[in-house]
Amino acid sequence: MYTNYYTCGMLYLQGADQNSVSPTELLYRRHSIFYTCCLLYLQGADVNGVSPTELLHRRHSSGYYDASEQSLDKIGRGEEIKDPAMMPMNDTWQHRIEMHKINDQQIISCLQVDIKNKELFYRPPINQLTLSFLKNDLEHAYRNRYDEDLKYQNTVSSPRYHALLETVVSFIIFSLISICCFIIFNRNIAWITVFIVSLLIEVLALVHTFTDIKCHEKKVADCPSCVHFLSGWYCRNLVGAVLASIPVIAVYSNMSCELVLSSMLQDRFFCYCIVMAMLHYCNFTMLSSWMKSMLAALAGLTLLILLGVELCVIPQPVSTTMSVILNVTGNATMPPYLDATKYSTYLFSGHHKLIFELILDILLLFLLIWFLNREFEISYRVSFHGDSGAAKAKQQMKENKEQADWLLHNIIPQHVSEQLKTTSKFSKNHKDVGVIFATIVNFNEFYDESYQGGREYLRVLNELVSDYEDLLDDKRFKDVEKIKTITSTFMAASGLNDVSRAQNKHPFGHLLALMEFCIEMQNVVQRFNDSIFNFDFILNIGYNFGEVTSGVIGTTKLLYDIWGDTVNISSRMYSTGVMGRIQVPSKTIEILGDFFEFEERGSIQVKGKGEMKVALLVEKKEGVQWE
Repeated sequence: MYTNYYTCGMLYLQGADQNSVSPTELLYRRHSIFYTCCLLYLQGADVNGVSPTELLHRRHSSGYYDASEQSLDKIGRGEEIKDPAMMPMNDTWQHRIEMHKINDQQIISCLQVDIKNKELFYRPPINQLTLSFLKNDLEHAYRNRYDEDLKYQNTVSSPRYHALLETVVSFIIFSLISICCFIIFNRNIAWITVFIVSLLIEVLALVHTFTDIKCHEKKVADCPSCVHFLSGWYCRNLVGAVLASIPVIAVYSNMSCELVLSSMLQDRFFCYCIVMAMLHYCNFTMLSSWMKSMLAALAGLTLLILLGVELCVIPQPVSTTMSVILNVTGNATMPPYLDATKYSTYLFSGHHKLIFELILDILLLFLLIWFLNREFEISYRVSFHGDSGAAKAKQQMKENKEQADWLLHNIIPQHVSEQLKTTSKFSKNHKDVGVIFATIVNFNEFYDESYQGGREYLRVLNELVSDYEDLLDDKRFKDVEKIKTITSTFMAASGLNDVSRAQNKHPFGHLLALMEFCIEMQNVVQRFNDSIFNFDFILNIGYNFGEVTSGVIGTTKLLYDIWGDTVNISSRMYSTGVMGRIQVPSKTIEILGDFFEFEERGSIQVKGKGEMKVALLVEKKEGVQWE
């Protein structure tokens, strides 16, 4: 809700307006729902055909306030409890949620027309010349993502799957070019050697990329330094340069005078193969585009040099007429028309009429490769930047959620907050719940406002209560929950979480754990007194168990608390107790007597209960276990 208000505020400052509904009006609509309901209630108007008086009557008659008695009766009869607090939210609450959804959709529509969001595609955060990220940490993460991005290593989104796919494409192109070379060109020693070495490199690259997916953890365990080196940015660019250049090298290895002087148009097919091999430099999109474009330029320049020089001696076409002229005149000079005939057939003669067209074709092909490589890398980097930003935002959201959950769970127990996410209210009845009140009875004697306004004494009390709360992290006290603190009184209960309670081996394990928690609290106070000079806090603890009702009060500032006669008696136990002792009703001995030793104190006057037999805890019996 607050995020929506903040978004509307930002859109208001930017002057956004969508479908003639401004963000200011969206905020006004949301607030007007609440104000309208309040005015209708004050005026006695009907809302959806139901008057406010009838709504209140329904709330009272729905059984919410008498749910405790009904639930306890049903528990005794073994019937299923249909707690109204667990029912879905009413129609009015659902209507408000639908209105919020409509407003949120309109806010999203406003955001979609925000031009600033499109700057990511028009002006990505990269250097337009080098195509590197403007932030060094982002560039470092981009270059090392192949080695560090293990989260999606078993999905097609992994760079390792991408590398395997590119290696397979490289192997296919190399195979096609090799087949063409074997069919069209002569099988010279240079080509056979290049083919064997290239095939070995391609196979090794396939094995490496495939095992990077299937056996990556084993490779890291066997040779982590090798894996780290092969996954590095410069090593991957070097390997990629070799794999991308293999088709070009394979074609050039077939260059020979036999190919130049061949009458079967092998020289034309040679150029076609070079063009196909140069297009292979558009592969390996994860690597540097400048590296691939420079290699493509080198391959094209090599072809232009071969076209511009005469590598082999071109034989002169000598006809019968020419022989007669030479015999008669004895002149060895060739006529001009014979020079043109000499070079008109051979493409690699250096004077072929198609050389300018080939130069233009190679230049256009290079521009195409350079443009594709540049756009591929920009797109890949923009995608990585978006993924990186999304990952950071997701991590930030996760941390915020964890912090919010931590704050919420410190106010409301986790098992209660999970139910509050689906219902608008919570209340529940419990049987055999242990409740304690532990108070420092002489804290007021130490508290003195004349010294720093009493802040130092509150700090001391806070440290003592923090020591109490540290005990709750012990797995022995998993069933114990802090309810609240009232000045120097610490209130806790056990057995409110049915799931945790059901895991205990002993049916009253939560009551036993609460009594042991009381003993540990006394030890904490004793250690506290020993560590601080001139402090002698006295801890009185009242203990009781029985039926209680737990619930959450409030809608904005929530409060989780428990109610019932059991809570009142527990409070009386500490107020009428003995200094530094744990006082319990006599009925507690029936449950805890096998594990703890008590001494009868007799009958005391308890407010609201009259005479009541009570007992004091002596100690925990040796060797007893209930877990």
